[in-house]
Amino acid sequence: MHMTNVEFVVDLMEFSQHGALSQVFVIDALQKHADRVAAADPRILDHGFISGERWVSVAKEIQGKLNAKYGAASEPSSVGAEPLTS
Repeated sequence: MHMTNVEFVVDLMEFSQHGALSQVFVIDALQKHADRVAAADPRILDHGFISGERWVSVAKEIQGKLNAKYGAASEPSSVGAEPLTS
């Protein structure tokens, strides 16, 4: 069955053998990646399809929405916290 991206994310969050823990995992992953991309130099993210400036802008929008709902991350995690570099 073909799923849209939205349907796929809903499936990840609602139909996991790990229950609500999968929702925590997805939100945590979004927060960590949005934080890393928002802090990155847009020039290193430039490629032919999407501009680095727009990618950073999307990350900051998502970061802001996550922070408004859940509060700012109190401390960056060491897991996957390597900065984005060229």
